[in-house]
Amino acid sequence: MGDNETGQVSEDAARIYEAVYLPALFQRWCPRVSEEANVKPGDYVIDIACGTGALAVAVSGIVGPSGKTVGIDINEGMLDIAKSKSSSVEWINAPAEALPFKDDHFDCVLSQFGLMYFKNQENAIREMIRVLKQGGSLAVAVWDKLDNNPGLAAEEYLWQQVFDGEVDETPYRLGDRGTLDNLFKRSGVTDIQIATHEGTARFDSIESWIHTGAKGWTEDDALGDDQLKLLLKTAEEQLTSFRTSHGTVAFPTSAHIVTARK
Repeated sequence: MGDNETGQVSEDAARIYEAVYLPALFQRWCPRVSEEANVKPGDYVIDIACGTGALAVAVSGIVGPSGKTVGIDINEGMLDIAKSKSSSVEWINAPAEALPFKDDHFDCVLSQFGLMYFKNQENAIREMIRVLKQGGSLAVAVWDKLDNNPGLAAEEYLWQQVFDGEVDETPYRLGDRGTLDNLFKRSGVTDIQIATHEGTARFDSIESWIHTGAKGWTEDDALGDDQLKLLLKTAEEQLTSFRTSHGTVAFPTSAHIVTARK
């Protein structure tokens, strides 16, 4: 079973994540993170918590043959998929809190929707700054507060309603700008900028959306068949406001991108 406290997923869940979650929810953020970091041809870039490699692959196309991109993640299932997508990126299995690189090594350090899950967030940020060159740029994306992500909130409340559990705030625990600012200051990064960006999540159907949340992330083997059927049935009844006239699903998303220079 996956662990939502650390973002660990199984190999099967990683495949579903890559096929549905990535294009529906995450991939459209890659250009924004790259732009915020001002990634340029020839840069040496690391993507921390790279998952199945969307951001790292996109960055590799920007830096070109004169640059280099490294993708690092603790999840082997995710990295196996990433490795199959590009041989131009160096893929490494390692924790964000102990990056296997010397000081002042990268022109840009990026991380997209991973910081919330790190075991020691302060140490991870210190490591990001340690491996960044003088004058280099940092860009870290995290989800905004759950209240500012209505579709994602509805999904969380659906789980709470069906299974009488607590809403999982882990992915949104850095959504408060003050909390985020204080975290970076405690980590020794005082001169940061926080920009809030709006996006749109798009799924083929309510079933695709909720099935992916159940089977394409950390709860992939938590539900039996009967429980999954109940979840999907309730979703079809409760989440109709997110269905478009074409039967697809679309809802706004909000995220913060933290930037800094060393």
